[in-house]
Amino acid sequence: MATELDGLLRRASYIVADAEAAASFYEQLFGWTRFYDNETAVDHRFPPSQPDGTLARIIILKAEDPFIGMIGFMQYLGITPAVGVNSDRSEVKLGDTLNVVEVKDIEGCHARAVELGAKVVTAPVDWSVTDYSGKGTIDLATFSFFDTNGIYFEVNTRRN
Repeated sequence: MATELDGLLRRASYIVADAEAAASFYEQLFGWTRFYDNETAVDHRFPPSQPDGTLARIIILKAEDPFIGMIGFMQYLGITPAVGVNSDRSEVKLGDTLNVVEVKDIEGCHARAVELGAKVVTAPVDWSVTDYSGKGTIDLATFSFFDTNGIYFEVNTRRN
């Protein structure tokens, strides 16, 4: 039953210096495919970063679900915005995004992340979290990394 408070999170999008390189990283790492790849003039209000009419390249990748499993990369063309996140990060901070991706082959994905230049925080480890009911556990293998833009990801696979 829909209400006025319903909201569907479609994707996370990031401002990056090179949208092609950012998209290519995730195409190779997770096998995500391009949903959108265009240049367009931006509106200063969305996001409030550059003047109206600034040209940007936007690439949106989709995962298995073509409606909600997406991530976007926006590169301003001819302008280098102020640096917020950078590639030499080693920890997350208040307000950072924690991206979580489930994969089938955790070891293979970890090896690809290393090959692609990700800054791995931890190699795959087995651990457990409390399940949705609060009464059981979910057994996981997880690794985490910062990509070459300093964007944080946790990658896991269920063991049970």
